[in-house]
Amino acid sequence: MQTSKKSRLGGLPPQYNFIFNPYPDSRITSCPFCGEKTGQRKLPLLVHVDPKHLIALNYTCRYCRHCDLLVAHKHEIEHLLTEIFTQYALDSIGNEYLIIGTVDKKVWRKGVKEQVPTTDIFPHTH
Repeated sequence: MQTSKKSRLGGLPPQYNFIFNPYPDSRITSCPFCGEKTGQRKLPLLVHVDPKHLIALNYTCRYCRHCDLLVAHKHEIEHLLTEIFTQYALDSIGNEYLIIGTVDKKVWRKGVKEQVPTTDIFPHTH
């Protein structure tokens, strides 16, 4: 029996499990799966905002090292996106968005200094 290879967006293997916390009053200080205390991990999250924006946000997530789980808070991500689009593209505020994955730190730092084409970001995305 043949197994089909699933295609992924990004050139690097998956690195973390990920959940999105939609509740602003819940800070996820313990892991929802194992109950252990969570720490913090700052990573560049690659976010696609409709219709055509791709942004790498350096965001501090809650992290459970036992479950390899990242937790992002919806209201904080939306606040950061609103601040960015207030300066650059007012018509994109409130649009649908998707967190694609994490970007390699070296590529993210390069993107802070100079504009990096999308074709150069995807091979360095988990």
